[in-house]
Amino acid sequence: MIAAANTVWNVDANAGTTLGALPATVDADIAKLPAFFPNTANEVVRGGLAPWQYKKVLKFVEEHLSESVKIDELADLVRLSGSHFSRAFRATVGQSPYDYVLSRRMTFAKELMATTDASLSQIALECGMSDQAHLCKVFRRTFGTTPNAWRKPYRVAVKNTLH
Repeated sequence: MIAAANTVWNVDANAGTTLGALPATVDADIAKLPAFFPNTANEVVRGGLAPWQYKKVLKFVEEHLSESVKIDELADLVRLSGSHFSRAFRATVGQSPYDYVLSRRMTFAKELMATTDASLSQIALECGMSDQAHLCKVFRRTFGTTPNAWRKPYRVAVKNTLH
């Protein structure tokens, strides 16, 4: 799952993505990522989410990364109780719903840092974090480096290509 957290969507730097904009085809992008969609025809997880539930939850999370995502919301979405949903999600994905949402937010933050010149505080808010300090703390815990240190090579590469 750590590899999945490090996966960054292929974004065309010349397309000029706006801050907070998700790709137009969220379903297609998610389906291309094998870490997010195992082959459900071959892998039936006992006690896990049904394929329709799994897809519905992932789509909802992708569309609401910048907002607060509550377990009760996700559970209601797939018609389960909160505790049953949490157990089923963990059985299917291999991590808790909270950890999954955090990993997706960190991947989204990496994408924004690599493709925009937005400040870290703006990126933090777009990723559903409370402030820049929260983003920095979670980013460092997840990837072992600060967001600014991670972003520096991307900024140098952009400056070199412009001149």
